[in-house]
Amino acid sequence: MEKLIICGLGVRVPEETTLESLQALADCRVVYCDLDDKKARAWLGGYCRALKIPKSAKEILAEAKKGGVGLAVWGNPQSSSRLAREVELGAQKAGLAYRVYGAISPIGSVFARSVSFLGGDYGYQGIQSYDLETLLSDPKAATNELPLVLYAERGSAKEWKTALARLAPAYPAGHAAALFGPSGQVDAALTALKPGECSVILIPPATPLAGRKIK
Repeated sequence: MEKLIICGLGVRVPEETTLESLQALADCRVVYCDLDDKKARAWLGGYCRALKIPKSAKEILAEAKKGGVGLAVWGNPQSSSRLAREVELGAQKAGLAYRVYGAISPIGSVFARSVSFLGGDYGYQGIQSYDLETLLSDPKAATNELPLVLYAERGSAKEWKTALARLAPAYPAGHAAALFGPSGQVDAALTALKPGECSVILIPPATPLAGRKIK
């Protein structure tokens, strides 16, 4: 029997949250909810016996030793939540029985919401994805030759502005991109986008594959 349940709630909560995750969290004695969105927390609280905001992975792991503990995070727990990964690694080290319930990731969310993606207008069979924190620490990590998915649950306007300003020189002036946020989709020039929390940006490659010369 698992003492710890780790669930992703998807990028758009509750639209992308699965029934499987909700049922698993509803069975827990206490659920730690790592979401900044107050409305999303209140919605989840309606399905849980007790809801807490986690202070650290250490706190969650200590409580998990008693059993019946859940952790709910934004996006996919194994690709877009550092806390979930830290808790999972800690559970492995401590020998705690746990289970991870997957969820739609930022890439999957973009796939679902964009009209044309890989193989369509772009004609590519590859993709790159980074969280905002990673790209801020290493601006050269991304390439402009493949579609780029950039995401963050907790991204301030200043952090997003800095990241987009660093990316802009690698793309043509007025390069179009798409922002998927809580209020829906916005199509605009890369430097004109104004993402905030729980945002995912899709940036097409600088040069369409059809316009490239094959070496």
